[in-house]
Amino acid sequence: MSNRPSSDESDNLNQTTEATLAALTLQISAFVHNGTLDSRCAAKLIKRLRKEARCVFDNGNSTDEGRHELEKALNAVDTSLREHDAMLLVAANAALRVAEDAPHGNP
Repeated sequence: MSNRPSSDESDNLNQTTEATLAALTLQISAFVHNGTLDSRCAAKLIKRLRKEARCVFDNGNSTDEGRHELEKALNAVDTSLREHDAMLLVAANAALRVAEDAPHGNP
């Protein structure tokens, strides 16, 4: 059994607009930037939103301006995710340096 709905079901179910996807994407980006959403969870949500965007584009329910705005939002969230992950890496490296520099408690 296929997880993908038939084209008739897709037409009836897919009422998502590019503006809605862009708004969700920007909200996810803000959550990641504020530290209220884990970057792994955000990445999974964005992956799903990209799939939804492809459905919107494939069904002909898109405009050039809408596509441009959605791409801009997706690029912004990608930047937020990279920055967040980079900050985590820097913090982890700093913690390792502190642990290496700390006395080991040997007599």
